[in-house]
Amino acid sequence: MPHKDESWELSHNWEKIPSLPTTGLTSLAYVVGVGSDLGKQKKLNEDSLFAAQSIGDRDTLPLSFGLFVLADGMGAYADGQDASSSAIQTMVDFIWPQVVRSTTFRPEDWVTLLAEAVQLANKVVYQQNIPLQARDVDFSVMTTVTAAMVVGSTAYVANVGDSRTYLYRASEGLKKVTTDHLWVARQIEAGILKPDDLYTHPHRNVIERVLGWKLPVEVDLFTVQLHPGDTVLLCSDGLWNMVRDSKIEDILCYTLPDPSHAAEALIQSTLNGGGKDNVSVIVVSMLEASNQTLVPSVQFFARPDSLHTPQA
Repeated sequence: MPHKDESWELSHNWEKIPSLPTTGLTSLAYVVGVGSDLGKQKKLNEDSLFAAQSIGDRDTLPLSFGLFVLADGMGAYADGQDASSSAIQTMVDFIWPQVVRSTTFRPEDWVTLLAEAVQLANKVVYQQNIPLQARDVDFSVMTTVTAAMVVGSTAYVANVGDSRTYLYRASEGLKKVTTDHLWVARQIEAGILKPDDLYTHPHRNVIERVLGWKLPVEVDLFTVQLHPGDTVLLCSDGLWNMVRDSKIEDILCYTLPDPSHAAEALIQSTLNGGGKDNVSVIVVSMLEASNQTLVPSVQFFARPDSLHTPQA
């Protein structure tokens, strides 16, 4: 059976991107907290993070834009780290210049842009595997990815694998936006296994979709309308495998509106629970902002050490 530390067959059917209704570009400012830790049982951190926002002038759309990407690499030695960072580099290089240059994006264009970026990242990681396959090396370079592209008051979310994106809203609690591409998760959805099996089943690490194994890769896409006070959380499985959703919700409830405090508390809770894996989080809190208070700027909150600054 396929596991995160060995080769497997992947579903690679491409799903047509649906048309989306037109959405407004209500101005939101993003306050961001990030955190990443090796954990207590790993020798290398294979997670990579990217978090940045751009504020344009009043004649440029979007007025406020945020790109938040988290990837959890898999591979021998440093290859998993290389896979996660190169996937993020590829996505940033593809998305960022188009965003800062364009003034004519429609809602469906944002979805297409994000989906194409993930496909391109998949191709880049896939190509890293070709020399290994030529030498009959018995491991592959792979990575999960989850990304949230926030345009005004709309978040366009993508994921491949078992890294997650959540939405936290005080009045409604914590909701998982993404779907885990795990064999156990699919059995739970079908009613064959129980929800707790996600954490305890012998095959809980069997993953069915990842970047770098097949061309193309099937990408899950979601659209979320945001409100002031909302928080978007991206995390690797190192968090949710150790800290249940109810506890994540409690931590956000008591630490927000300070996303840096929230990120620190989430990481610490994971370590307190055993810290069996690398753990990384991006916490993005939404604040209401008027056009008059948004000053054109670009701010980077987190990026891989090897990542070069994207240029328009």
